Amino acid sequence: MKPLLLSLLICGAVSAQTQTLSFAIHDPSGKNPDVPFTSPYQFPDTEQGSASSVILSARNDSGSTVMLVYVYVVSAANSGQQDPDFTITGLNVDSTLAPGQATHFTINFRPSTTGPLSGYLQAAYEVQQNNCVLGGSNTLTACSETITPVSTLQGTGVPATLTLSYLTANGPVQLLPSSTSPLNFGNISASASASITFALTNNTSQPVTTPAVSLQTEQFAYSAFALDTSQLPATIPANGSANFTVTFAPGQTGLSTATLVVGSNSYPLAGTGITVTDIDALQISYVDSTGVRGLPEAATPINFGQLVAGTNTSNTLTFTVANPTTSLDPVTLTTLAVSGSGFTLSNAPSLPVSIAPGSSITFQVSLSASSQGTSSGTLTIGTRVFTLTGQSVSLPLPGVSFQLSQQPLTSRQQVTLTINLASPSPIAAIGQLAMEFTPSVANISDDPAVMFVAHSTRQLSVNVALNAKTATYNGQSGLVLQTGTTAGTIKFTLTFPDLAPITQSFTITPAPIEITSATASWQEPNLVVTVTGFDNTYSAGNIVFDFYDTKGNTLVPGGMAVNATTSFHNYFFNNDPAGGAFSMQATFPVSNGDVSQIGSVAVTMSNSVGQTSSNQIQQ
Repeated sequence: MKPLLLSLLICGAVSAQTQTLSFAIHDPSGKNPDVPFTSPYQFPDTEQGSASSVILSARNDSGSTVMLVYVYVVSAANSGQQDPDFTITGLNVDSTLAPGQATHFTINFRPSTTGPLSGYLQAAYEVQQNNCVLGGSNTLTACSETITPVSTLQGTGVPATLTLSYLTANGPVQLLPSSTSPLNFGNISASASASITFALTNNTSQPVTTPAVSLQTEQFAYSAFALDTSQLPATIPANGSANFTVTFAPGQTGLSTATLVVGSNSYPLAGTGITVTDIDALQISYVDSTGVRGLPEAATPINFGQLVAGTNTSNTLTFTVANPTTSLDPVTLTTLAVSGSGFTLSNAPSLPVSIAPGSSITFQVSLSASSQGTSSGTLTIGTRVFTLTGQSVSLPLPGVSFQLSQQPLTSRQQVTLTINLASPSPIAAIGQLAMEFTPSVANISDDPAVMFVAHSTRQLSVNVALNAKTATYNGQSGLVLQTGTTAGTIKFTLTFPDLAPITQSFTITPAPIEITSATASWQEPNLVVTVTGFDNTYSAGNIVFDFYDTKGNTLVPGGMAVNATTSFHNYFFNNDPAGGAFSMQATFPVSNGDVSQIGSVAVTMSNSVGQTSSNQIQQ
């Protein structure tokens, strides 16, 4: 965020500042002020393989522009080897910070072993002075790099309550969560499958509740991986274990990935479908009635959606079977068949059919409405078999409503959205949840910070399980979103197949300016006041600075008033992509020299809604 610069004049003086970067513990919700980051910093005891995190802000306290080159943790003081137990995420490398500006990053403590562990947090930065070039490659003009110690990090790894292993012929192999190297199922024929059995082991002397186990994929509707948790008990006995299985059935050639989620831990998976027989080379896809294209995988049923029982309706998918131009030979299909009550095959070519490289065939598969219940079947293309599924329902979903954890909505907060059903759902369904934001500020079209925190998006696929009273995303009923820094209206739209869209809107009300931080520093020959905050109306204007001596007495009766309407307007509407957030810097040149007279400063800011005042800022 670039600073909004105002130049003002006051008589007085302040003390000198020597620090370039300061680090503080940051609350991303904005509810709590930043707290100075101490040394040493003690992480809570953390189970091996799990993680504890802290979010920090790095702020430029100097009077010059600073480039934060990188932040890292080493294993020992003066060592160049990065510590494997402490990692940095979310850092904007080579971020340029104006005076008073801050950037944020996260330190993660993920112990690989048990016992006390320590690391040394360091930061490398450049200061733009004497016309040097930040990040320059020319050694004659480039700004010099400074490496400074920030804090000693400490934490203790403790044995994990539950550990996850996969079983091999040579015995179990333990997995650590969030590994950068996925567990690889290897190269598997597109018409074959491979399974791995996992064991959850309870390392304690007491029974523990079995955590939720699920698979996450980039393509929510289909996956080359299938999870079988039918053998998992509700609890795992003391010093006992329980098994579940993941099957990789590629169905198509190429790399497939997924994430196995066990409780709060995640484990990446990968596998590659390859051509072993001629039939494996065929590329299979389908298109639904809306034109949405799918790539079926053998591990996941092809879903025909929901139909209303007792009606004359059907859902049809158009399939394409293509032999890529990279193939060397034509592929002959001798089998093309559909089985299962309600499923029919139409417009299929006469068999056998030869598909030359670069050619394809098409056909349709339809599911007709039947009595209430789930329909299942199979589609056989040569030796490749895909499962088909669909539902006939007599009742739509019960009444759906949206509930937010906090109302009315305010800006720059994280709230939880819950999708509630009026009664237990008589069906299982997959819906698409979309969020729209309409600013109430004239000439502003959007605030990109309004989004679901998961994947930083405005669209999510949600599940409604049979007999459930809430919809879930990745097994969680609470969907966290952030409200940005612009007044306006958030509209949620939930759509299910064959059902009318469900919508509900919530208003982020216009509010007085919120000041999130304020500092005053002596940067000879100036007193510099830096204020960060947000104005969700984009109408900030009048500012009053009140100056006090060390005893709390007013130095300037009535304060110093500044009309900054034009500066703020230009900042919000012409240059700033960050919504209503701002970082303002006011500079007061010194006209006489008693540096001891100014003890603190208070700032009052006004917008179209009202006034906001900071606490007295000590130098």
